[in-house]
Amino acid sequence: MKLNKKLLVAALVAVAFDASAELPTDVAVERISPTRIAVVWNGALVGGEKFDIVLSDAEGNAAAPAKTLDDVAGAGGRAELEHVAGVRPYVLVDDNEGRRVVVGERILPLEGGVNFRDLGGYRTTDGRSVKWGTLYRSGVMSDLTDSDYAYLQKLGIKVICDLRSQDERALEPTDAERITHGGKYYSRDYRMDFDASGFAQAFGQPGADPALTALRVFAGFYRQMPRQYATQFRQAFADLKQGQGLLWNCSAGKDRTGLLGALVLTALGVEPEMVSADYALSTHVYPKQEAARQARRKATAAQPGEKQADSPHTSTMSAMAKLPPEAAQVLKGTDASLIAAAFDQIRNDYGSLDAYFEKELGVSSADRKRLQELYLEPSPLLAGK
Repeated sequence: MKLNKKLLVAALVAVAFDASAELPTDVAVERISPTRIAVVWNGALVGGEKFDIVLSDAEGNAAAPAKTLDDVAGAGGRAELEHVAGVRPYVLVDDNEGRRVVVGERILPLEGGVNFRDLGGYRTTDGRSVKWGTLYRSGVMSDLTDSDYAYLQKLGIKVICDLRSQDERALEPTDAERITHGGKYYSRDYRMDFDASGFAQAFGQPGADPALTALRVFAGFYRQMPRQYATQFRQAFADLKQGQGLLWNCSAGKDRTGLLGALVLTALGVEPEMVSADYALSTHVYPKQEAARQARRKATAAQPGEKQADSPHTSTMSAMAKLPPEAAQVLKGTDASLIAAAFDQIRNDYGSLDAYFEKELGVSSADRKRLQELYLEPSPLLAGK
């Protein structure tokens, strides 16, 4: 495969210097079945050019025996590969001219998982990429199955930051030992009460648009989070500095987890559009997986008709169900304006994101460079240029 150098250079310049540019999709791995994945690509390639797709590990070492698709062509396309069940698949895309990229499965294929994702592969403004298999974000993990734990134990996760309240953790506990094997699990006690009356009052205004009202009210919560969860976020970054990676979670894995994810990616220098895109991905992942989880819980109740205890999270979901459908949809999602509101409040309160990192999270500019050394790798597109 011979890349069009002018287009490639233009794309890299756009990524590095144009904050409004739309990043190319590049390569993604999608799950088809427990033993089959699809590799989907588009963006930087020119139609008719050829490259190889090889099943590999996270370091780009071909699986043995290697499963390879040779001389794949096209500016965009889709190819399927078989792999061993229970083993995390990575794929190596190689143009045989010095350019290689390893891509992992972003949404982990867990039977009882909720919004469990890998933050690898995101491109930074200087052309590097976040390493796969080091940074994970998730929702509640109380319904993980034995096969899920077996899968997670192979990932080498050693530190878990649980952002949930004590009530959430008590009703849906995390079996951290089965994930970390003696690693670190930490949380902080606090209470989180959902006040549905405030929403009801907001929606009671004549002519109020439900979706816009929900965004405005929910943005208020997002503006509170940078200070409210600064203690947990500070501890998360302290552990990140140790270089062992991190898994952090809340109940849905989208709001508290989403803000911490945005802060971590920002500290690593990930392009702002990619930070927003990762945050917004929960809209497409969480509702379906949470609905499946609740269906399994009802189907496996100890006695027919027995009602399981609700967590604060499911109680919140019940309260949202009483709101106008358009408003409930907003609260279940991750509209990009919400994370923008949190960052805007940080700038209002601290003057800049850098000041917030240093004052509240204990992350200096030197610390950020260290984090980038730990969790970033060179861009494969620059090799062989």
